[in-house]
Amino acid sequence: MGKLGIYLLANYPSKEVFLEAVQACQDLGVDFLEVGFPFSDPVADGDALEKAGQVVLKRGDGMDDFVESFKRARAIFQRDLYIMTYSNLVYSMGIATFAKRVGPCNGLILADLPLREIASFEKGLKSADVPIIRFLTPESREEDITSALKGAKGFVYFVSKRGTTGGGFDLDEETREKIAHVRGRGVDVCIGFGIQSKRDFDLACSAADGAIIGTKAVAELEKGIEAFKVFLKALKE
Repeated sequence: MGKLGIYLLANYPSKEVFLEAVQACQDLGVDFLEVGFPFSDPVADGDALEKAGQVVLKRGDGMDDFVESFKRARAIFQRDLYIMTYSNLVYSMGIATFAKRVGPCNGLILADLPLREIASFEKGLKSADVPIIRFLTPESREEDITSALKGAKGFVYFVSKRGTTGGGFDLDEETREKIAHVRGRGVDVCIGFGIQSKRDFDLACSAADGAIIGTKAVAELEKGIEAFKVFLKALKE
């Protein structure tokens, strides 16, 4: 079985339930967590995650709330923990200031950051030793792959399809070949976007080192913490 990554949106559907979900992920053996910091213009989020983010923002939660919850999540979850958000949120605060404010994490996932701009961001993160997680897609060229793997740590996030999160999941032969070309070059490859079920997770892990579930995980958590736990247990069977 490959590595299971779960995406949770900070303080959604509430701060208390978010932290209960973090504890469930710790207890049920999730390999790594991505904690999303809501942003007003989430260009890579599908409708469900965008609406969830708007709920949190309209409630009045801001950066202080997200940082506090992230730090509490870090105290609960003992495996790899990443922050996923958008580059403008980090840049507007100051890259080094952002890293200092959130404290230790295993990496920063910026959904809208082009490969060519990673180096400038990582300069600001150097003192905090926080890497930027690289994205690749089925359309990535050889020079993109070489660029992404240079200095990569943690894992490479392989986006399974064009567009936004959510929707269905499948892997064609061309995508499998591209993933195989990236694997075994010094860093894990984990697939994200569209993975919703045990079947999808197993399919993704047949080609990659692991898979990330976001939209479906958030949807299950909306039903309550017990439904979320049942979902996680089914994935780990």
